[in-house]
Amino acid sequence: MREIKLQNIDICRQMLVLVKDLYFNSFPPEERRSWESVKQLLQADSTAYDLKVVLLNDKFAGFITSWIFGDFCYVEHFAVDSQLRGNGIGAEAIRHFVAQCSCPVVLEVELPQEGEMARRRIDFYKHNGFVEHRDFKYIQPPYDKGLSSVPLMLMTANAPHDISLQHVSKCLHRDVYGVKD
Repeated sequence: MREIKLQNIDICRQMLVLVKDLYFNSFPPEERRSWESVKQLLQADSTAYDLKVVLLNDKFAGFITSWIFGDFCYVEHFAVDSQLRGNGIGAEAIRHFVAQCSCPVVLEVELPQEGEMARRRIDFYKHNGFVEHRDFKYIQPPYDKGLSSVPLMLMTANAPHDISLQHVSKCLHRDVYGVKD
């Protein structure tokens, strides 16, 4: 019998090395922050940033980074070890995560026209309770100088029908990406 758990990262330094490897293997440079930035956010007491590891029978299987805001939670990165994908671990982990949140959950995905992987990712999230917002134009600002902005789509779970995506977008740009008005 398998057991999936989400646990805060402070459990051990070895887990952080596993998260780092999976982070760099799962996301292209324009869709991730520097590792120094991740470590700074984890060490800051005042940040809304959180990192949970996904454990399969108490062994590392993936991670979820998120930002907890007053009226929504933003999933910045979610990845499952490539050798464990396709076994329902990611679905179970994201459902656990959403169930633990007391507010709407928001995430960004590539646009469906980006290819088969993007469409599969969107379908994965839809299958796990997320709603796509194709009509809302959203651009992810660059994480760092020299990187490009990326057109993405927002998806939500446990959100009211009238959630203000404009508010969500402004909050993400300001607090996650550091965009000054």
